[in-house]
Amino acid sequence: MPESASPLTRDQHRALQVLGHLYLRMGQFGRVRKLTMALLALDPDDTWARRCLAVALLKEGDAERALEQLNILLSGAPLPSRDAALYLVKAQALWQAGRAGEARNAMNAYLAAGGKPL
Repeated sequence: MPESASPLTRDQHRALQVLGHLYLRMGQFGRVRKLTMALLALDPDDTWARRCLAVALLKEGDAERALEQLNILLSGAPLPSRDAALYLVKAQALWQAGRAGEARNAMNAYLAAGGKPL
């Protein structure tokens, strides 16, 4: 994250990322949502925050809002294979939203991007 994009220092941003990761691991999805929305208010290009927000929204049962975040993340350049999991999260959100055909397409995109078969 560029220093000029946010009033937070790199260390402060990293500390908030660690906190957000811990919240995700503990199932505190409401806290993840609040933290990541605050980070996105400071820097709308914070892809880490957007990813965590998408997962938190999905875990809270808000598939449509999770898809909004995922579509922003996936609308740019092709993703490296290490980011293939975003397609898996998108498939889960689509499935949760009752869009099975699109979920299958997202699973195929996951596999094509280098994801491991489940």
